[in-house]
Amino acid sequence: MSDESGRASAAGLAIVWDDLNRDGYALTTDQALGLPPEFTPNFRKAYFNERYLRHDEGDWPSDRERARDVIRYEWADDGLRVEEYETIVITDRSGIKGPRLHSRIEMLAERAARDLVERLLSLVPPDRRQPAGTFGVNFFRTYSDVVTKPHRDEEEFIIVYVLHRDGDGAETYLYQDDPGAGEQEYLSPVLKHQLDPGDLIIFEDKAFLHGATPLVTPAAGRAMRDALVCTVDHRTTYLDRGQA
Repeated sequence: MSDESGRASAAGLAIVWDDLNRDGYALTTDQALGLPPEFTPNFRKAYFNERYLRHDEGDWPSDRERARDVIRYEWADDGLRVEEYETIVITDRSGIKGPRLHSRIEMLAERAARDLVERLLSLVPPDRRQPAGTFGVNFFRTYSDVVTKPHRDEEEFIIVYVLHRDGDGAETYLYQDDPGAGEQEYLSPVLKHQLDPGDLIIFEDKAFLHGATPLVTPAAGRAMRDALVCTVDHRTTYLDRGQA
């Protein structure tokens, strides 16, 4: 990493930590984290393709394609240590019963992907980091609905990183939960923001119900969004609870 990118990363992280501690969420960009301008298109080309992405029976939305990785992390005195976790199985999540095994991308095998993992984990403020845990990385390609409804993932922090979008819509929203509201009755959103390629958001899962509006098909062509949805779990979260 160059000195210039290191300085950009340190400055970007300080802003994210302050915003996250104050508001429960923070918006940033890949370049603010010190990633070069060519990172997003290169990463997308390497992993968002037919080699890795697939639609698995029973997954929802019905036209969503995905892949996944799970990484074990540990914060130590000498920095961050990461290794591939033994399984990526998801069980009984998102209203889908039983175990699911999606296509796996072992991100730590490539230097650029490993660097991204480390930068994303560094978005969590130092005083709020668990000593060790699992980091779920979900690769999503969507063409219509991004999610089915506002929800929680029962994790500690959620990170959404958009790499590409054709068409409009796909506005990320955060609602403060109202325990007395019905399923379709929510307060005004705390945030409603369209993430463009290179944009990221991190937020506290317990503080909000989150989701995204449907994609809007452009006048010519097909709507599509490629995004990473990453989860930083509680230390006591068992992996078989998975990520949506």
